[in-house]
Amino acid sequence: MAETKELVLLNCWASPYGMRCRIALAEKRVEYEHKDENLMEKSPLLLQSNPVHKKIPVLVHGGKPVCESLVIVQYVDEAWPDRAPLLPADAYGRAQARFWADFVDKKIFECGTKLWMLKKEAQGEAKKEFTEGLKLLEGELGEKKYFGGDTFGFVDVALVPLMAWFRTYESFGSFSAETEAPKLVAWGKRCMERESVAMSLPDPGKVYEFVCFMTMAETNGLMLLNFWPSPHGMRCRVALAEKGLKYVYREEESIMECKSRLLVKSDPVRMRVPVLLHDGKPVCESLIIVQYLDEVWPDRAPLLPADPYGRAKARYWADFIDKEIFECGLKLWKLEGEKQDEARDQFLRALKILEGELGEKKYFGGDTFGFVDVTLVPVVAWYRTYELFGSFRTEMHAPRLMAWGKRCLERESVAMSSLPDPHKVHQFVRFLRNKKPGLQPF
Repeated sequence: MAETKELVLLNCWASPYGMRCRIALAEKRVEYEHKDENLMEKSPLLLQSNPVHKKIPVLVHGGKPVCESLVIVQYVDEAWPDRAPLLPADAYGRAQARFWADFVDKKIFECGTKLWMLKKEAQGEAKKEFTEGLKLLEGELGEKKYFGGDTFGFVDVALVPLMAWFRTYESFGSFSAETEAPKLVAWGKRCMERESVAMSLPDPGKVYEFVCFMTMAETNGLMLLNFWPSPHGMRCRVALAEKGLKYVYREEESIMECKSRLLVKSDPVRMRVPVLLHDGKPVCESLIIVQYLDEVWPDRAPLLPADPYGRAKARYWADFIDKEIFECGLKLWKLEGEKQDEARDQFLRALKILEGELGEKKYFGGDTFGFVDVTLVPVVAWYRTYELFGSFRTEMHAPRLMAWGKRCLERESVAMSSLPDPHKVHQFVRFLRNKKPGLQPF
């Protein structure tokens, strides 16, 4: 690396804009001092160096500050023109590169921020704009190795921090970059083979955790670690929705292969979802989580009865549901032959017992949707799977329970996002049974 005096980069490790500067400096093989800024308490040097926006990154060269990442990358290219040129030699090529770099800023990173900051319709619009931006970039990339052809250049530097942020955008936006833009993902993997990129980009999982904790300040300090098909996680989502609580949802997408550090740290005993983090403190096991939420926010849609006997009965039936419905339901698709038949008989007996407890009531607690309803209602998303593997029809064996499930689905807390599509659950289980038969997913 070439020695350069008084070159300092003020940055925050997770900033995609700062990553650009680090890559450009690494491509030029220029030595510099990296100062990681605490964005909650910005340093006097940062405030002095960028008094207008007060944002990172800032490159300070010989005491003179250069602000804005694309400006910094161009400055670095002009200050060290004989080392790995980043911009094309001709004026038109440079104009084209600047156009696409500006496009990346506005349509990818600005739009990507909306994916984790916005909700519902606004987030949906951001996702549409983001994925359209990816497709346009794929069109510009074409069959080239890099955006500039065979040479890694300015547009590549501008966009490649996306590789560290894809997981965050995918998790919050509920989409797959591989599906939406496979050529761009392949381009990113090629870029990651370059030393300048590999050494400058942080772990995507670490970026995702950073964003999750950053958003927790506006969500009651709540984060739910979950895996979308888990009926136990569905309970927690229904309870949180009933309470009207905002929270950060973290999809443990790699739970089948490699569990996240945060999950392992939060539940070191069983290492299973769901886990609720409240101000950094973990609460494990779905029924415990639902009771915890009810005790911490007792004035919002109480779930457990007010009297001790009523609470005891509710807990009894919740335990029955865990053992006789969901544990038995698991056997329906994991076992075969006589053992599967036994599991089916046990499952159907349990449904009839629950019908007897429900009786003519609207919900298990009477007219009020409560703890037992929250515990059982994920079965609605799993009925199709149980029926297809167990060869029976719930409607024939437990019609009252089916009617109860339909009433529950009319509740916003149940319908809005807590329960997944039963067909999607069935597809997941078929994959699991065929590819990973011995795995205990939740």
